[in-house]
Amino acid sequence: MYDRPPLIANPWKRWLAGFAVWTVVGLFFATKSNIQGEPAGAMEVFERSMVQWYLWGLLAALVVRIDRRLPAPPEALLQRALWHLPLSPVIVFLHICCTVAAAAVLDGQTLSFGTLEAAVASAARGGLHWQMLVYWMIVGVYYAYDYHVRLQQRQLHNSELERLLAESRLHNLRSQLHPHFLFNALNAISSHVEHDPRLARRMLEQLGDLLRLSLDHADDQEISLDEEVAFLERYLSIQKARFEERLEVTFDVSTEARQGLVPTFLLQPLVENAVQHGVAPRSVPGAVSIRAWRDNGSLRLRVADDGPGLPPDWKLEDAAGVGLANTLERLRRHYGDTAAFTIAGLANSGVQVEISLPYHEHSNGHR
Repeated sequence: MYDRPPLIANPWKRWLAGFAVWTVVGLFFATKSNIQGEPAGAMEVFERSMVQWYLWGLLAALVVRIDRRLPAPPEALLQRALWHLPLSPVIVFLHICCTVAAAAVLDGQTLSFGTLEAAVASAARGGLHWQMLVYWMIVGVYYAYDYHVRLQQRQLHNSELERLLAESRLHNLRSQLHPHFLFNALNAISSHVEHDPRLARRMLEQLGDLLRLSLDHADDQEISLDEEVAFLERYLSIQKARFEERLEVTFDVSTEARQGLVPTFLLQPLVENAVQHGVAPRSVPGAVSIRAWRDNGSLRLRVADDGPGLPPDWKLEDAAGVGLANTLERLRRHYGDTAAFTIAGLANSGVQVEISLPYHEHSNGHR
């Protein structure tokens, strides 16, 4: 069952909008000089027209409610429409019965099963095709409006993804171009210029590659895990030069996981946090590990350090910085409930972050 939220959230606005629409339709048809071919006065025409179309308004609300709970995806319009084939005669018959009963009440007649049955049969013979046409017009207008709303929601969803990607890109570039980072990176390079110029040259190349990769993938919402790992390797090679023997890095990325897609710059803020909070505050050596593997239809990612760990009262919702908050929001926007994110302290020391994503690859090798 695909139970979707209402198109208009406020129930009072929904009913007021429906009342206004069906009032206008009823007034339009009340301009006819007679109803069902029988001469009638202006007031009687007005009353019967309004009753007929207000009943359609109530039944339209029922039709919409049923449609929104059909066991068919919102995008499958043909599949949804097929469900209305058996539903349409039921609703039309119900409308005819209610219209005949309301007309009898307005005329002050006493209803009996026999008279009601005869009146319904007569009304069905005279207006069945018109009633069916009204039903499918209601379905058609609703489908058009539903498609319009879903299109707007999809455009808003895409714009939110673009905004989050831009924020992640800016945060990533800001961390790379931050004067403090550049000072430390260039200082580490300069310390090797005289006694190990080959290492210094290699570090400059890594810094250039890091910035180039950042710009190359600036507009990509997703990249392969292999590309993400290549970015991390250059980032960590500079950090290793900065911390020298104090930083140990291990990668354990399975071959079958490397072509899986991940949001661009997904792991960099997590690794940055591991270095800053797990290694930088200590004078003793520290380790950061990055692991990735496929688990059936999921891609599992893990970043861990052996630092001091989390405070006893630490909570993600209260302590998440820009990087973690952005990562959580991007995962939610990209994958909804199909992605999982956990962060926890390890038994002895350190922090472990684990992410689970639906595994998918670029189609035909293209982005």
